[in-house]
Amino acid sequence: MHDDQLREQFTTWAQPLQAARPPALPVLRRRARRRIAGRATVCGLAVLGAVAVIAVSVFPRAGQAPAQAPTLGGVPRYAVALGRIAGGAGAVLDPATGKILGTVPTPTPLSDFQWVAAAADDRTFVLAEQPRAAALRFYLLHLAANGKPGELTRLNVPPLRDAQIYGMALTADASELAVAWLHGPAGPVSGHISVTTLATGATRTWTSAHGNPTAVSWAGDRTLAFGWQDTTDQARSGVRLLDTAAPGASPLASRLIIPAGFRAGGLSAPGNPLITQDGSTVFATMASGTKTAVVRFSARTGKLEAVLTRPARSVPFCGVLWTDPHGRHLLTQCGITQASIDGGHRIPIHLHQLIPASPIGYANTFAW
Repeated sequence: MHDDQLREQFTTWAQPLQAARPPALPVLRRRARRRIAGRATVCGLAVLGAVAVIAVSVFPRAGQAPAQAPTLGGVPRYAVALGRIAGGAGAVLDPATGKILGTVPTPTPLSDFQWVAAAADDRTFVLAEQPRAAALRFYLLHLAANGKPGELTRLNVPPLRDAQIYGMALTADASELAVAWLHGPAGPVSGHISVTTLATGATRTWTSAHGNPTAVSWAGDRTLAFGWQDTTDQARSGVRLLDTAAPGASPLASRLIIPAGFRAGGLSAPGNPLITQDGSTVFATMASGTKTAVVRFSARTGKLEAVLTRPARSVPFCGVLWTDPHGRHLLTQCGITQASIDGGHRIPIHLHQLIPASPIGYANTFAW
């Protein structure tokens, strides 16, 4: 392949990253140092999905906890974080203290865990492993009542070759796994959403050569919310809801509820969607110049219902860290400001760590 062809392929491969703000330079430098030294430290806190599943990669202020940890009712007891521990292993954490309760070695030597997703019981997780020069594979992890990790079980989920994951979510009951991924760059680049019934291995995939899905989350075991970045028609981009039981073979068979071009009160570019477990609410982020705010939309009508946080600089991160099944109580972070919002009442909090930005979407290495 000639140089110009290679440039074209890698430009297409990187399309989902174009709308994302890059991490701050100090974060990038810290990442480089960790990769070189193989430091064995992973701490953090985040959630993505209706059952609180978010993932993070590099944690500023490592080892620096607040003088008094906040008491937050309903927050899961355990989290699984991924990082450079023993060659890319996972770590089970106490989110309130950052204490490591156990490690999860990769099944294959010289491999890394790339993504993790959590079910609602706070003890069931799925991890995606990336061996060198091999396809991505998926494993089930159960935690004991005290948080100690059990043995990994290989799942009957189709391996992904030449793929980059941009979102992964478990249903609340851990019956189905959704994966948003991009295929390339060796051949034509295409965007995919795959849903696998874990009990049987039955898999259905929605495919399009015209865009890239990101940030998947479940409402119940049928509706999937995701972000869509269309490469041919910007009017199709935005936050979409996919009925996984309805006919159709393309992500565009979904319903566009929040167009990417939506603007309100100086805010624009809605992204990073998170649907509540009951399917009533979609949380998202919106930009105001160089700042970002967390907002709430109706999942039924797509109407903006509230701006939940003041616009703030999104470095290291801005978004919802956790939400209860109905969206009444949530934890947020924008910049260095963290808050608990319960029934519209907002209280500043200080969690064990700040959540950093990630160049592959904010949800690739942490779940609870």
